[in-house]
Formats: sequence, structure tokens, C-alpha cells
Amino acid sequence: MNDAQLYFAIGVPVFAIIINMLVGMFQINSLNGRFTSLEGNINARFTGIENRFTSLEARFDTLTGKVIEIDNRLTRVEAILERH
Repeated sequence: MNDAQLYFAIGVPVFAIIINMLVGMFQINSLNGRFTSLEGNINARFTGIENRFTSLEARFDTLTGKVIEIDNRLTRVEAILERH
């Protein structure tokens, strides 16, 4: 076996291993990017839901305030009617 054959027998597997490692790193980076994107989408959806609940809660508080206001008015009208 001459030197070229030895270098070729050692070099080709080492080159294949290095290429395999590089491809694996690119795949991991790509997968990491996809997870990051998915995480952003999920956070955006939950933030949207949270904002909807906050808005709904504010509307409910407004409605509750109006019902209490109507109850107070009816109580005053009943008091006036009882006096007469």
C-alpha cells in the first residue's frame, strides 16, 4: 500500500464523518428555528386570548356597574312611592 492509498483510506471516512456532523448541526439549527417560531405563535395566541379576556372582563364590569346603578334608581323610586 502506498502513501496515497493510505491517505485516501483514512481521509474519505474522516471527511464523511465531518460532513455528517455539519449536516447534523444544520438540521439542529433548523429545528431550533422551527421551535422558536412555534413558541412565538403560541405566545401570540395566548396573548390574544388574554387580551380578549381582559376586554371581556372590562365589559362585564361596566355591565355590572350599570345594573347596580339601575338597582339604586329603583330603590329610590320605591322609597318615594312608599312615602306617598
